[in-house]
Amino acid sequence: MASLVVCGAINWDISCFVERLPVPGEEVIIKNVTRVSGGTGGNIAVAAARILGAKEVALIGALGKDDIARQQIAALQEEGVITKSIAYIEGEESGQAYILVDQTGQNFIASNLGANARLNRKCLNKGQVQQQLQKCRGLVLTDPHLEVAEELINLAKRRAVPVLWDPGILINPNQKVLQALAKKVEVIFLNETEASALLGTGDLDMSLQKIKKLGLGNHVVLKLGTQGAVMLDSFSGKVTAVPALPLKKLELNVISTVGCGDAFAGVFTAYQVMGSSLERSLIMASAAAGLNATRAETRGSPGRATLEAMERKFRNLGFTIQKYRALKTAE
Repeated sequence: MASLVVCGAINWDISCFVERLPVPGEEVIIKNVTRVSGGTGGNIAVAAARILGAKEVALIGALGKDDIARQQIAALQEEGVITKSIAYIEGEESGQAYILVDQTGQNFIASNLGANARLNRKCLNKGQVQQQLQKCRGLVLTDPHLEVAEELINLAKRRAVPVLWDPGILINPNQKVLQALAKKVEVIFLNETEASALLGTGDLDMSLQKIKKLGLGNHVVLKLGTQGAVMLDSFSGKVTAVPALPLKKLELNVISTVGCGDAFAGVFTAYQVMGSSLERSLIMASAAAGLNATRAETRGSPGRATLEAMERKFRNLGFTIQKYRALKTAE
């Protein structure tokens, strides 16, 4: 039985690599196109499975009844992900994402949710899903509908299962509801844009104050891209920071940042399930995200042995945890 359950989108990623991203109305030339498995749920499940091992991660999601679904299932099973809780939606095509990536790795993403949008509470009533939630040691959510997220969070809390949540695209239209649900989870992941939308600020000290004001008794992890990542603890006012990987010193180049946040969440959660400290989980997640950026494919996160060997090597280049107390919350 899986030690980690993941719920989120499964997409077919069509990535178009260009020299630079276009401005409105401009046409640019595509240099290369890749078509690979993606989606936040699928990406997180695969990243976690590469750390935890085969049959240790189960994925809850939805696909259409089409050729893409068959390819997706095959790819997930090859990675050792349990796919029995994936629903197949009649009359819907599997989700697809259309991505433009420039030569610095930055991107634009437009998603056709397809079957992902049809994942609902009924899909959670299957015996397999209930059994997995009963036996797992962690649950990570990405972007299912809020009704699905709420149901899973409540089911997990009744079973004392830790919940980690990366709400992503749910934030802007559902801010108040999401803030209420966020109080029930152990860790919430946000990128810079999401942090500004949910907390109203990108400043770390002000973010801590807002987290405390909202009554979020959990840890908020901010994924800051080239600036690394930080973890905020509203109770203590402490900030735990880790820099981005020193890729240039290792003569590694950023190829694509697509999927890096998913690799981060998947690896962070995997180390939590294994019983690692929050600090250890943070630094391993940041290392995985950095390595993912050096790969063209969306699911470029490394396996455990490779990741841990690289992290030990990076320590000599200043890739270490830093802790400090936020000035405005120190009283």
